[in-house]
Amino acid sequence: MVGKDRQSCVLCHNFELKLSVSFFRQMEEKITRLANYSTCDVADALLEIGHPPHGGFLQDITMYVPDIRNTRTSKCVGPAFTIKLVPLSEPVPKLEKHFADAAPEGSIVVVSAPPNTPNAVWGGLMNTRVRMRGVKGIVVDGRIRDLEELREDGLPVFAKGQSVLSARKYTHPSALDVPITINNTGITINPGDYIIADLNGVVFIPKELVDRVLELCKKQVKVDDNVKKDLLNGVSIAEAFKRHRG
Repeated sequence: MVGKDRQSCVLCHNFELKLSVSFFRQMEEKITRLANYSTCDVADALLEIGHPPHGGFLQDITMYVPDIRNTRTSKCVGPAFTIKLVPLSEPVPKLEKHFADAAPEGSIVVVSAPPNTPNAVWGGLMNTRVRMRGVKGIVVDGRIRDLEELREDGLPVFAKGQSVLSARKYTHPSALDVPITINNTGITINPGDYIIADLNGVVFIPKELVDRVLELCKKQVKVDDNVKKDLLNGVSIAEAFKRHRG
């Protein structure tokens, strides 16, 4: 009986491993397809779906790295790894790992800071650590610092602002890989939701909507391509819209 139980456990483990490999392959395939589109394309698709609010646009979060004066664009796409920060006065449990050590390879780190805090919640040392771990990009609902170091690292970084102040006297992490709410938007990002960020801004896609978004993006981009061809041939924009957008 013990032998049968052991064999059953091995079979169960192998089945779970196959499911895990299959899941990550599907995720990578979706990420590759999403990378063909801009944040504008994705936001248009989410507006068509009607959820989440504002087409998933994370308002007022802009690209700091690379320097927009020296590049055309820099895009990152991946699943969200979330970090929730709270005021230092708020008691929190001790985390098992520093959040920079916990960020998984291939993820987009999304940091939620308390509203109106003057300090930076992301800087050069944390950036170097997550870059070495294979993180694809950083999105900060708050302030960053060490811009020279961040730009030397080259990892795409998006934030609401900058500061010279460290977090030490102001904020600390309360939880990792949990739902976070982006300040002033009402948008909640769950772990594993998809993030796409480029020169235009940052958009999140609820993971259950990504297939529908990809389907709509493909259709919408084809329509826009046809409109542009007409415009390049001297057709008025009103006529081009009428032909292709109806």
